[in-house]
Amino acid sequence: MQQSGMQRQAPSPMKPERGTPSRAPSGIIDIAGLSPYNGKRWMIKGRIVTKSDVRTFNSARGPGQLFKIDITDGPGSEIAATFFGGAVDQFYDFLKLHQVYTFAGGSVKAGNPKWDRTPHVITFDQGANIQAAEDDSNIPGLAYQFKTVAQIMEGPKDITVDLRGLISDVRPCTQITMKDGRARPKRSLLIWDPSMGQAGSGHIEFTIWGPQAEKEDYPTEGPIFIKGARVGEFNNTKSLNSVGNTVVAYERPPAVEPAWVEEILAAWNNAGKPAPPRGASARSATIQELHNENMRLSSPMENGGGGFDPNSGPTALRHALVGTVTTVYTERPPYYPACSQMVDDGKGKQRACNKKLSDEGVDCWRCASGHTCQRPQYRYLLRARLADHTGMVEVSSFDEAGRLLFGCEANDLAALWDDENRNEELQQVLKRPYWKRCNFSVRSQKEVWQDEERVKVSVTDIASENMVRDGKKKLSEILTALSEGSAGGA
Repeated sequence: MQQSGMQRQAPSPMKPERGTPSRAPSGIIDIAGLSPYNGKRWMIKGRIVTKSDVRTFNSARGPGQLFKIDITDGPGSEIAATFFGGAVDQFYDFLKLHQVYTFAGGSVKAGNPKWDRTPHVITFDQGANIQAAEDDSNIPGLAYQFKTVAQIMEGPKDITVDLRGLISDVRPCTQITMKDGRARPKRSLLIWDPSMGQAGSGHIEFTIWGPQAEKEDYPTEGPIFIKGARVGEFNNTKSLNSVGNTVVAYERPPAVEPAWVEEILAAWNNAGKPAPPRGASARSATIQELHNENMRLSSPMENGGGGFDPNSGPTALRHALVGTVTTVYTERPPYYPACSQMVDDGKGKQRACNKKLSDEGVDCWRCASGHTCQRPQYRYLLRARLADHTGMVEVSSFDEAGRLLFGCEANDLAALWDDENRNEELQQVLKRPYWKRCNFSVRSQKEVWQDEERVKVSVTDIASENMVRDGKKKLSEILTALSEGSAGGA
């Protein structure tokens, strides 16, 4: 669980001692009766059914923090609530998942369908009045409104959905550098259900962010129950992402009938444990397969140089590879001086500029946006060659890949590069990437460079090889291929 860097405040002496149940006051209304017209003259009683970790952020007004909860009441209505700033310190430790409280003193506003699954949402600040209440069996726990994979694939994007299915594959955990420079763990699961029948594989990719992505005991070919995942779309393919208050369970919730688990396991086995499609699969392609599929890429030249023609083929393809690094090109530094100035990303958040800096004299570096600094922060930007038993491919890689391959920050490598007295140490570091075998996620796209067309392959994710997991995955692929071959022969 992510912890706030600020000191938790002691409970206000004007309020009841936290953790001590109190009788619910009169004047309680149903969640369904809340609206922005209530002002702050309302009180609800409900059970906390989801609770997020504390998240920190940077905005134009400076650093901040928040966490979210979902509340359900006796009639079964739900509403989301967000705590900001000092309210995080005041209420985060006090509020317990699955317990009942009375809530008052918050601001109600209309929910944004793009982010919220309830028609209204509540914002609480330090003036909120929240008290523990006795447990009430009439207030239900977490309720699901499950959709199938087929319904999600056919439905809109940018909404939140509930899904139950079977985990058919687990991707490696990787560290992604966010726009603000922070590293965040990420892992993708492939989830299957039988809803697409013969029309498709019934798989969908679900990406988990944060500390949950670092757990290793995912029940492959076991059930999964997801509450509040966000639907995204790329290249006309839907996928799911966890958000702040997404709930993921691997054991059957009480709301799910026991027979369902047996039914989906039987359906999975009867379907022959179907392999996912290449585009959404954790199954690794060979380098030769990557080259073959990249021949389908749309070319900007096919449209007179005016951009990609969507009717001529995909503009980009993504693949998972297992490859060995055979070359890292170091005829010039495999890094660049990056601007660390925090800028607005256009979505109300802050991120590092990261544009290349130019040295303009003593203690003066400037980027194309006009930001200046006395000393740059270096970031990796390198080209490497990967190989497997079918061929080789050249890729471009960025900061995340560079840190894993070289085993140090780009600032450390830059210090060695500029110090003539440490050349022997530099050469040792430059040799570290060689013969490392890793799991790569890559993106391929055609581009025109100096009037010549070429395919650019960029590394988007990288993870060290896990031989036990990868061996089990390869065995599963072999068994699936044998099963399909036997079925075809019959």
